[in-house]
Amino acid sequence: MTPKRRNPIIAALLSSVTPGLGQVYNGQMLKGIIFFLATFLLIILLSFTGLQFDFYGLMVIILISLVFWLCIVLEAFFAAVKIKEIQLKVYNRWFVYLLLVFLSVGIDFVSSDFLMTDVLHIKGYKISTESMHPTLQKGESIMINIKHHRARTLQRGDLVIYKFPGDSSEDFVGRVVGLEGEKVEIINKRVLINDRLLQEDYRIHTDSRIHFKKIFPYDDERRDNYGPVMIPWGTCFVLGDNRDNSHDSRYWGFLSLKRITGKVAYIYLSSDLMRLGRNFRQPQDIKNHDRQRPRP
Repeated sequence: MTPKRRNPIIAALLSSVTPGLGQVYNGQMLKGIIFFLATFLLIILLSFTGLQFDFYGLMVIILISLVFWLCIVLEAFFAAVKIKEIQLKVYNRWFVYLLLVFLSVGIDFVSSDFLMTDVLHIKGYKISTESMHPTLQKGESIMINIKHHRARTLQRGDLVIYKFPGDSSEDFVGRVVGLEGEKVEIINKRVLINDRLLQEDYRIHTDSRIHFKKIFPYDDERRDNYGPVMIPWGTCFVLGDNRDNSHDSRYWGFLSLKRITGKVAYIYLSSDLMRLGRNFRQPQDIKNHDRQRPRP
């Protein structure tokens, strides 16, 4: 067969679409496969650093991955310049390149959820209600630390994602204010844990009225006065920060720890750039109480 020239720009474009495809175009199938697999291996290795649990750490992982990808693109470009022309292999056909692109897109689609949840242990979630306002605003996108709950390190003040009791198809977000084995009580909108007032700098109240008993159909005394009750073992007590506009443990009861799917780590998308990257790795707002789960 007549040798064919390799176009460096085409080689670079192919590798920019699929890592390693430019190397295949250059007649270097083994190198192309290695670069393709190395891209995924790099992400897996970076996951062990734990950088993904911080907004800026995730940006570092993305930056490193992009730089690695760029190196693959440049390698394909300069290899084509050096090679100039090759004897075409059986796989050096346009339809083979197209097939490889489709295969790589399919692999990326299938593996994306695996890489996020099983490798990076994070998952994206969009806030659809105002129950956690102003801590989390409607329309913002947050990243969830799935590994956090697997380690069973639940603390008072944690923002958690959980499967709504009675309907596992719905995910809700709330703040843990009461831990298993504690006594919780709400008096005139103020939360007491084990008879001690909980200092909550984050909560807001949009309704100045205090409901002591049902006067109108929409009134519910549980909103402002609740308990006292003991939190059973294996459960916790969650509330929304927008205290007068939140459907939480006051209405449907204690949250089983098994229904918690992760902890809110940070805001990764917001219309307010000043809120972008806000971190929730450690609860900062609850004072004068032991954050840890009590022991039986």
